[in-house]
Amino acid sequence: MQLNKLRQLNVAVWGFGVEGRASCEYLNYRCPDVKLTVLCPDNEVIEEVSAGMYSELVFNHQNIDHHLLSQFDVVIKSPGITPYQNAVKKASCEFISSTALWFSNERESNPAQIIAVTGTKGKSTSCAMLTEVLKAMDYEVQLVGNFGVPLIQCTEPCDFLVLETSSYQAQDGRIKADVAVLLNLFSEHLDWHGSEQQYHLDKWQLIKEAKQVILNAKDTNTQKLLVDDSLHNDNQLINYFEDIQGFYELDEVLMYQDKALLSQYGWQLKGAHNLKNAASVCSVLITLGLDIKVGLNAIKQFKALPHRLETVAKIKGVTYINDSISSTPHATIAAMNTLDASRTILLLGGFDRGVDWQWWVEDIATHPPKIIICSGQNGKNIHRLILNHKIKTQCIYDCRLEKAVALAKQQAQPGDVVLLSPGAPSFDAFENYQHRGQQFIRWIN
Repeated sequence: MQLNKLRQLNVAVWGFGVEGRASCEYLNYRCPDVKLTVLCPDNEVIEEVSAGMYSELVFNHQNIDHHLLSQFDVVIKSPGITPYQNAVKKASCEFISSTALWFSNERESNPAQIIAVTGTKGKSTSCAMLTEVLKAMDYEVQLVGNFGVPLIQCTEPCDFLVLETSSYQAQDGRIKADVAVLLNLFSEHLDWHGSEQQYHLDKWQLIKEAKQVILNAKDTNTQKLLVDDSLHNDNQLINYFEDIQGFYELDEVLMYQDKALLSQYGWQLKGAHNLKNAASVCSVLITLGLDIKVGLNAIKQFKALPHRLETVAKIKGVTYINDSISSTPHATIAAMNTLDASRTILLLGGFDRGVDWQWWVEDIATHPPKIIICSGQNGKNIHRLILNHKIKTQCIYDCRLEKAVALAKQQAQPGDVVLLSPGAPSFDAFENYQHRGQQFIRWIN
């Protein structure tokens, strides 16, 4: 929606998290004559509001239903708020996102090429890696979206915008990427999307609207969607990673066709899954026509993100690893594959998104961790599944992560690894995964 049209309407911002605040600041800067109402709970009002900042905003803390939403012409909805709820379906207002607002008003004047990356796991690492590689090539790059700053804050031109795109942000189909990357598709965010199929289709909106596309040739769910001609257009250029004609991981080595480029021991990240992420980044460079040799040198120097397989302490012969950013069962499997399971005490569980853990339990049955300690909102259910499957491991449940950490410290012996890789989001008990990881480090030390 164009800003000149928005000026004539009654506008609300729904949600006052990072993107909600960014939307308010953007509109206050671009069209200060628009009077904004913020719809959010009391606990989302930050200290700056109490101190008198954001005095130009009106806050409404009422319970949000379709009657309240229908009082406005336009509601700028934060990504975490699902459009599949009755309040949205029944409301008469128009819903837009801050991302849609940026594309309507900033895209034309910003010459940056937009590289949008999505997938169930690996987005943050791949986006951060790509950003560092492009910077090493002396390009001006901004990392934005789900990881980095909100896109709506990018009002200055640059060479590239690397946009980490969640399924929430892709759903409305307003992202028009120059290059879109889909790393993989598993089952996730079912509480928001309603079903696995809808989750996959919402992710695919990013692919559907892109000029050029890079896909994982070995991802089953991606290949299923490719069969449907209605989900892509004939004008798109489609490239692949994890394909022997391009970049792929083979036996913990990054390959290009028949050439070995990088072994697991030739860089600073752990796990074959990260070599797959590197393959996707290299595929972007080739698609853009950039120098792959320079890119590979930068990839070798890239360091793991905070809270991603981060060794935080070695105490009395026990290694403690913080993988708090792990929010899916697949991410936990990838983390476990970097370690000796028989010497690993795994801390598991968090917010319940309705994800099926049965496959995960079956997957670890032949190589289970030494001890599994479940906690969090979905911990009791995971604990029950493990016990029912009669896996040969010690499995313990405690609802609080702090107690689970204390128990892991008690049980650990020299040579063991205590791994926090929850496989679930953090907001059943923490502000975000960073807060969870920081608390883990504090409890360890």
